[in-house]
Order: sequence, then structure tokens, then C-alpha cells
Amino acid sequence: MINELLPYRAALIVASPLFIGYTLWRAAREGGTHYLWQRLGRHLPDIAQPVWMHCASVGEVNAALPLLGALRARHPETPLLITTNTPTGRAVALQEMGAEITHAYLPLDFNFSVARLLGKVRPRCLVVMETELWPNLYQQCATLDIPLIIINARLSRRTLKAPALLRRAYRHALGQVTAILARSDAEAAKFRRLGAPAELLVNVGNIKFAAPGPTQAQATEAQPGQAQSTDDPVGQPYWLAASTHPHEELHLARIWRRLPATGELLVIAPRHPERRHAILKELAPLGFETAVRSRGDTVKPTTRIYLADTLGELQAFMRHAAFVFMGGSLIPRGGHNILEPARLARAVLVGRHMGNFAEETSSLLAAEGLLMAQDDRELGFALERLLTDAELRNALGQRAAAFMRGHEHVLEAYLELLEPLCRLRDP
Repeated sequence: MINELLPYRAALIVASPLFIGYTLWRAAREGGTHYLWQRLGRHLPDIAQPVWMHCASVGEVNAALPLLGALRARHPETPLLITTNTPTGRAVALQEMGAEITHAYLPLDFNFSVARLLGKVRPRCLVVMETELWPNLYQQCATLDIPLIIINARLSRRTLKAPALLRRAYRHALGQVTAILARSDAEAAKFRRLGAPAELLVNVGNIKFAAPGPTQAQATEAQPGQAQSTDDPVGQPYWLAASTHPHEELHLARIWRRLPATGELLVIAPRHPERRHAILKELAPLGFETAVRSRGDTVKPTTRIYLADTLGELQAFMRHAAFVFMGGSLIPRGGHNILEPARLARAVLVGRHMGNFAEETSSLLAAEGLLMAQDDRELGFALERLLTDAELRNALGQRAAAFMRGHEHVLEAYLELLEPLCRLRDP
């Protein structure tokens, strides 16, 4: 019953000054007027009957890229609309897919803004990557007979523990879905717990396993810290701290400073590059000479830290790193995608906070393709081992890459299910 959404809609109206205020702040900070208007359902692109895929931000965009590429190759006549919530997600989508896609920002979940997008675009289906639950959007798709499929479906603890009003709205939203293609049995169970009908759930596997990677020869030939092609962004041996969050950079640098010197540079690629000034200020008391990529600084023999504060280059930094520490794992942030460096045959180190990637972490640990540090003592020990033992780095990287190659079938499984659901071929 639509009446089940009345409390959610009332709460949304009450909270609307906060949502609109945040949207204005985000537009002023980085998104611009384009971001503002599209979040309100205005200034939308001219596109008709696309396959619409929604990816909240950078991580979801990266996970969707193999599927987007496969859809474009198999159905070149079908337009692709990609929506994101963030300007960084937009930047990565356009950088990777360019003219192959049309981008828009997802309207806020007000009935008027959602209706404008659906009325103008009339998508043949909506494919939601991972976990975005917007009750008004889901209801309007059901009303307009637009198939809605959640893929690589997962739920966070925060969603499961949301206030009762939100959980009721989520349960109603899940009842409007055409299919939920979960990434594991554990995630499918979470959706059932939230109220999703069991008949809508299928465990397909983690689509992040499906992204294309280097050939076996490339993975074997790539030596830690050395270039295998001309895209080496540094030109000297380094280890990478990727997708870091506040205070993680300082924490890692302090531990690294206490270890025996091995000559490697520390490259820091923060999750949010706009934090560059805060990072530089925090690291300054340590006395390291630091170069900044966005300033075009040259890496000199005396440079000890390189701040990679640009977008779209993380894969290149991963490819040539001696090993990768994945950020968001020293703090209760839940970690970030460890499958990207694993696919590139890089050794990977994480902290203990990997809740958002629990399945990936446990799988790579079982395959002996990952190191996890539970505390500072273990972190220091792991860093020293990785800095001094090239054989260990290579073995970890090769086992991780082998694990990834064993899951390449996942992409085809998603395509086989999505094509009939999105009316790209007969069931």
C-alpha cells in the first residue's frame, strides 16, 4: 500500500531544508549549478528509453564499468544513462566511458524531482548498483511499469539498524523491485531480514570480481615498484596508501618512519583529494619532504612522500606500487575495494575495519592473497615484511590475481539475467 510511505514522505518534507541546504553547499563546493538543478529534477539530459544504471559514487561506478562496457558492446543501439550522487562519481564515469554514456545526477527522493526524470527519460529499466534504497523512486518505477533491478546487492549494518519508520519505507520499496541480484548468500539473507520477498532474490556473486585486469603475462612480468609500461606515474620504487581517510595518513607515516629505511617512496592517494591541505599540514611536523601531484612537483632523491591528489589515476598508481595499503580500514569506515589491486597482482595490506568488504576480505585471506593487521604492532610488522621481502610481495600478488581470474564468470551471469529483465531480449 502506498499509504505505508506516508510517514516517510512526511519525514522527508520536515527534513527537506536539511537536504536542500546540503545540496546547495555541495553545489557551491564542487558540483556547480549543474549539480544543484539536476538534484532537483531540472536541466536533465535529452535521452530516450535508455538502460539506466545508478551508481552512488566512485566505488559503485568502478564496479559497474565491466557491465557497462559489455552492455555497450552487445547492444550498441541502446542508450546508457548513468546517474551518480557525487561529482567525483560523475568525473570517473565520464573519464572511463566518455561519449558511450549520458550522465545525470540522481534527483533527491522527492516525488516532484523523481517524476521529472522518469517522465522525461522513460527508461526501459533502472539498474541500481549495490544498496541505494529510495522509496519514492522505487514506487514511481513500479507505478510506471519500469523494471527495477538491484545488482551486486548488499546492505550495511546502518541500513538494517535504521529507525523503524525508515525500515518500513525500505520494506515497501523492496516490494516494488523486479529482482534483487545479490552478491552472496549472506547479503541475500540481509535483504530477507529487511523484508524483501524471497522470490525476488538470486545470489549471482560479486560483480567486482568481474572487472577486466591484466593478462597473465602482464601480471607475471610486472615487478613490484617497477614500470611495466610508460604510464608509471612516479618513476621510482614506492608503496601506496590508497583511498585514505583523515588521520590514516599520519598514522601510517609515523609507523613507516620508525621502520628501517629501504628507499621506497610513500605515495598517498586520499579518498577525497580536496583534503590535500589538511594532509600536508598534518604531516608537516614529521619533517618529510613532500611532493604534490596536482602542483606538478618533481620527485627528487630527497622526496619521501608523494601526495597523489588527482582523480582517475589510482589504477596506474596501484599497477606500479610495490604493495598497496587500502585505506578506510584503520578507522571504523569499513574499508574500500581491495579487489582492484588484487586484480593487478599487487600485494595488499589492510587494517581490521573492513566491514563493508567482509566477503572480499575473507575470500582473499582464505586464498592467502591478503595481509590484515589487527593493531599497530601487526601493522608495523606487516609493513616491514612487505618493504623488505620481494618474494612475499610477489607471492601475495600472484595468489590474489589467481583468485580474481577464478571468478571472471560473474559478468556473464549478470548479463544473462539483466538482458531479459531490461527488455534487451526475450526472456
